[in-house]
Amino acid sequence: MANIDCLVCHDTTGTYSKKKNSCGYPDKGLDLTHIAKNVGMPTRQNCGTCHWYGGGGDNAKHGDLGSDLAHPDPELDVHMGGEDFTCQKCHVTEAHKIAGNSTTSAVSEGSVACTDCHDSRPHDTDSPLLNKLNDHGSALSCQACHIPLTAQNKMTLTYIDSSRISAQTQLVKKTANKVEIRTPGGYKIKERHLKPTYAWYNGTHRRYLRGDAVNLNKVTDLNPPVGNISDPSARITPYKIMESLQAADAEFNHLIVPHLTGKDGLFTTHDWKLTAEKGMKAAGMEFSGKIAFANTRMFWRLNHGVLPKEKALTCLDCHAPDGVMDFKSLGYKGDPAQVGKR
Repeated sequence: MANIDCLVCHDTTGTYSKKKNSCGYPDKGLDLTHIAKNVGMPTRQNCGTCHWYGGGGDNAKHGDLGSDLAHPDPELDVHMGGEDFTCQKCHVTEAHKIAGNSTTSAVSEGSVACTDCHDSRPHDTDSPLLNKLNDHGSALSCQACHIPLTAQNKMTLTYIDSSRISAQTQLVKKTANKVEIRTPGGYKIKERHLKPTYAWYNGTHRRYLRGDAVNLNKVTDLNPPVGNISDPSARITPYKIMESLQAADAEFNHLIVPHLTGKDGLFTTHDWKLTAEKGMKAAGMEFSGKIAFANTRMFWRLNHGVLPKEKALTCLDCHAPDGVMDFKSLGYKGDPAQVGKR
């Protein structure tokens, strides 16, 4: 607790900032007395200082968390834009324990669910069609229908090839909704206006741990959601998928922990073998000296960016030959409207 910086969350002046690569120390020249006299309840901007910029850029990591949520339009998010929700409206906080379950690490200080505020059968029961949607709640998360699109405004990272590093950042190709670049961190693809990928989720994820084996000939899921069609607690849930080609030990078959920054880091030297040796030694891991590259996949669960109800998925968005749901990959024999629900 002694290492927590209170001002990150409680500064209301908008002037508090950290110096890059300074172990958490604030920038020089700040009026810390003025800032300390103007602390208050956290705003979306306070939370976003950390959560919007993870993964190397604005909205890069999550796809549904970017700086456009500071002052969003209702068309981007009905809760933060339409109702002016703060983050802690849903992520209820008591004694500095902030409710929420991480998608990528085993961190949880309490669950957050749509049904914390909404009824489990929220649609009009007097309407045969809407009442039928209530029945969908046994197999679908609310987010599956109400977040039909992510990365509406700001592009999000969808692919990294770490084998293709470049001394300089170079634009490879750019269209309205897709950018391909070469960087010191690898070849990257960023996209926007993405349709989610759907998977069963029962509230837990498996997670790749340092030293776990990878299959060099297949895709290794780093944090797959747990659940399947036979799991009554699982619901079909939307995800942004981030695919990578990352360095692995060709003999020991585990992912490499490279040394990245500084004069002797990968981003400066562009030397995979040297920086792998340094990183693996620091991590206390075996390194054969031989590097291969393994395909990996991360699942980023979508919870933000709930659209107005008029833009939610309709029946034909799913129950059509070219619908957004791949029912067979989800374990159904076909369209459940035809073959029956689970």
